[in-house]
Amino acid sequence: MKKIPVTPPLSDHVVICNCNEKVRAIVEELHSGNGQPPLDIVLLIQDRNLWQSHPSWHPRMTGPAKVITIYGSPFDKDCLDAACIQKARAAIILADPNQGQLADAQSTLMAVAIEKQNPQVHTIQELILSINREHLKAMNVDEVVCLGEISEKLIAQSCITPGVKNIFEDLLTTAEGTSQIFLPPLPPALSGMSFRQIARACITAQAPFVIMGFVICPPQAIITREGRNMIKNSFMVNPKKAGKDLRLSEYDKLIVIAYEPPTDIADWVRKGSDPP
Repeated sequence: MKKIPVTPPLSDHVVICNCNEKVRAIVEELHSGNGQPPLDIVLLIQDRNLWQSHPSWHPRMTGPAKVITIYGSPFDKDCLDAACIQKARAAIILADPNQGQLADAQSTLMAVAIEKQNPQVHTIQELILSINREHLKAMNVDEVVCLGEISEKLIAQSCITPGVKNIFEDLLTTAEGTSQIFLPPLPPALSGMSFRQIARACITAQAPFVIMGFVICPPQAIITREGRNMIKNSFMVNPKKAGKDLRLSEYDKLIVIAYEPPTDIADWVRKGSDPP
């Protein structure tokens, strides 16, 4: 099959491998922007007939961002080169509907092929069977999304706390005027401060965002200074007392709820820390 080169060359874009009913929603979410420039997208489609026979999967073209379709296999280096995988921000690997419950094996091998070409790309793999999550621990897939696990937990939470589904829907959309979760890196000026100090200062300064937790980023997740052994996960949301007083480094990230990406956290902390 003739390869279709991407012209002009792309960078900082998203490559979506395979196609299913989720393509349209994913592309339209990525194009909604919400304070950020919309992302160019390359669709790397293995099955041309499957894609063309499902027009309802095709995203609506709006705005300046590009959507480029390449018919070919993510296992083919030429196709990955055509998709500019070396300069991509992220690669999303969707489950191939033709593969049924065997789709996870194929998706995992695609992730390996992509990571081989660009170890820095952020890979996100859709998982069909949660039992296969165990097999992915040794792989270099950055994030695994198992829709079955998410729906089961959301159903249970909706039973315990009616209405919680609406909150998650609002946080997960990128539509203008809705809050989102951001993970900005800790500004170097705040290195050494605790979560409690940073959060309190932002509240005092009436910052237009809420700091709800933090992420300990590798290799800083290794226990290297006093207090690190209390962290069992790489992230903490609404940390308990010990976590609130953990001093963060410039390599860590904050978990923030805001309407747009926060870029002036250090200024707000300084404002809230200054004596009245």
